[in-house]
Amino acid sequence: MRKTNVIIFITAIIVFAGTFLISLVSPSSNNDNSSSINDHPMTMPSHTSFKVPKKGMHTFMGKTEQEIRRVLGKPERIDVTKFGYRWFIYGRESERYVQIGIDQESNRVTTIYVLGKKLATKPFTIGEKSQNIYAKVPVSDEISLSYKGAKIDFELNEEDMMTRPLMKFGDNWVQLNFDHLSDRLVGVRYMTTSVLATQHPYSMTYQGTLPQISKLSDKEWSAVNQGEDQEIYDISNIFRLRFDKKMLKWNREAHQAAYKHSKEMKVKNYFSHDSRWSGDLKERLEKEQIRFETAGENIAAQYPDAPAVSLGWLNSVDHRKNLLNDAFTELGVGSYQNYYTQDFVKPLLQ
Repeated sequence: MRKTNVIIFITAIIVFAGTFLISLVSPSSNNDNSSSINDHPMTMPSHTSFKVPKKGMHTFMGKTEQEIRRVLGKPERIDVTKFGYRWFIYGRESERYVQIGIDQESNRVTTIYVLGKKLATKPFTIGEKSQNIYAKVPVSDEISLSYKGAKIDFELNEEDMMTRPLMKFGDNWVQLNFDHLSDRLVGVRYMTTSVLATQHPYSMTYQGTLPQISKLSDKEWSAVNQGEDQEIYDISNIFRLRFDKKMLKWNREAHQAAYKHSKEMKVKNYFSHDSRWSGDLKERLEKEQIRFETAGENIAAQYPDAPAVSLGWLNSVDHRKNLLNDAFTELGVGSYQNYYTQDFVKPLLQ
């Protein structure tokens, strides 16, 4: 596009992620309360041995659906996943946000994603500096486990150690989610060995047979996509709340534009903001009858789920600018079989 009143920002794709900003007015500066990208020291301080606390969100692991409903009440939403469990969503638009993963066969909790800082996650505290946490708990870049005859060895790279270290936590596992730009803990993920072996979210070597994800029908994929759309939307708003930004309203037309772009990238086997079939972001939004002052886009692919891709965007400087941009007021998310698009807009006033 050569029009002088259009500003386009395109950044490099890094580890299957992209960001894009297009504006018909000059957007306001983005103060995201984050530090510049400083390489935080990777030396791990000596730690004291710790015991798994008797109280906290982790105690819901292994509980039945009935027990969860008895304590937490009716979930605000239930999302299906591709991993055989359903997410029970609680605390939307608040610092009590949590996703409780209940296995569909056993009807017991096999994973929990805690994002709300008002929830109990001891010995970890959401909002705490990473070095304070590393001083209390053991962290290693090499993790070994066995599951149903398979031996798995994970190797965590430097980025993994900065943003999502993993450790044994009683009978289960815990992944700590860090915002490495502010060097603070933003979320905690608990999971069974079964969930960890199935998702295997790190570089690894293994012997034996890994658990397989069931092949989904088109109808099942559609339900998974819709669930991930809503989770990304919810998580994005919690991140904005955390950084004192106004929450974004859901934009149905932007969702359609985002979904179509994710689907096209998957089907046509490419990864870019620009398409030779459907054009750039401006053209895609205009096809959905969206008139806007400012618009931006984040894309990603091959993340295991909504919490993982949201953390990836938060930890990328350019994607973060869109995620926490004061200029945007609405958001549409479109997921399609492990391809993800966020379309941010500020609609043009009628």
